[in-house]
Amino acid sequence: MSIIDTPFNTKSKIPCLLSQGVQTVIRYYNFSNSQIFTEKRLELAEAQMLSAHGIQIAVVFQQRQDRVDDFNESKGIAAGRRAYRHAQDNINQPVNSAIYFSVDFDVSSKDMKNNIEPYFQGIKRAFAEESGGNPEYRVGAYGSGFVCTTLAGKSLIDLTWLAMSRGFRGTREALNAGEFHLSQRAPATTLCGLGVDFNDSNPDRPDFGAFTIDEDTPGQNPVSVIGERYKVIARSGLRLREGPGTQFDIIGGLPQGQIVFVASINDGWAKVDIEGDGHIDGFASAGFLEPV
Repeated sequence: MSIIDTPFNTKSKIPCLLSQGVQTVIRYYNFSNSQIFTEKRLELAEAQMLSAHGIQIAVVFQQRQDRVDDFNESKGIAAGRRAYRHAQDNINQPVNSAIYFSVDFDVSSKDMKNNIEPYFQGIKRAFAEESGGNPEYRVGAYGSGFVCTTLAGKSLIDLTWLAMSRGFRGTREALNAGEFHLSQRAPATTLCGLGVDFNDSNPDRPDFGAFTIDEDTPGQNPVSVIGERYKVIARSGLRLREGPGTQFDIIGGLPQGQIVFVASINDGWAKVDIEGDGHIDGFASAGFLEPV
């Protein structure tokens, strides 16, 4: 079974992927796409098309997440909330499937204790809050063997996906012990014109949280959009924060040109709903937004 992950939209490549034996595609959730990866986030139409052709889907949340400053409890809460809502409201991801969260660097013991564990505690808290205490989705981690085994040992995750680098702390040991659900394989390559990584599943742990959805699955329920449409005008993008001020943590980013909904502006800070789904995703400096 071929399992690939890619930050690119696969809709136009599905016949080719099938001809190459691909049975599972791992795609992304995030706060916002970048100017480099303009279709990184999985949307409903792609999920429907993959499912209609019998290709399973797995998902991982990643908004950079390649340095220690990207991790703390409040950022975990924000990421967990965003991932859960996108899975439930936009994708109609089925119950008991998984959402992985990326930890894309070689984590030290200090980083684990002070940043990574609190981040995943925040994810668990967000999942509980979004579901009324009964989460529909399992939590997975993508990262080093050290990250995955530590988080699993503390019951902060259900599923483990080992990152490609065998030099990361604890990864060889986790592989040798069979303590993983997925393992990313080097090198990164190109398949059907897409940049991809190949992955191996563990035959002793075959359920890694993949899913399909019905082809006629409806989109999110209609909501009353609260707020006006604004465009990001900052050339280098705009930081999305947990609260209205620079003292609040950065939880994501909005690229130049992105359209968002602004529920209100107070003291120079805009309350931002990224997709117009009625959920407030964070706060951004109003000076770098203009009405459209």
